[in-house]
Amino acid sequence: MGLVATGCEDKHIGRVCDLDVQDAGASTTGTTATINGQAVECPTRICVKPAADKGTNTQALCTSTCSSDDDCADGETTSSASSGQCKTGFTCVVATTVGNFCCERMCLCKDFIDTTRTGFNKTPTVCMPGQSMCQNVH
Repeated sequence: MGLVATGCEDKHIGRVCDLDVQDAGASTTGTTATINGQAVECPTRICVKPAADKGTNTQALCTSTCSSDDDCADGETTSSASSGQCKTGFTCVVATTVGNFCCERMCLCKDFIDTTRTGFNKTPTVCMPGQSMCQNVH
């Protein structure tokens, strides 16, 4: 008799990754996020280093698209200050408003994001239907 595994696929959100191939675009704060959509070390093939709202030594990390923070809950974190991994958990936000990943909500490490800023997780106006030329807005 075989054993069947149940549960969700581990997307390794939070695994340190490489940004060799880049799709740079404006983030929700108006600065640049860098995305590699061909990162073989990430099960989703998406590696991102968002623009930092605050200082961090966190490196580029594997991510996945998401629709809520619950989709990011199993992200890999560490308590090591010297590690390049995420320390504060993940949130589901729009990473960039241009490029191949424009207006896609992704799990981003909170190490980069000032979560005290009002509206940090709101969808940017340029990502609303009728307001965007982005191929990901429907």
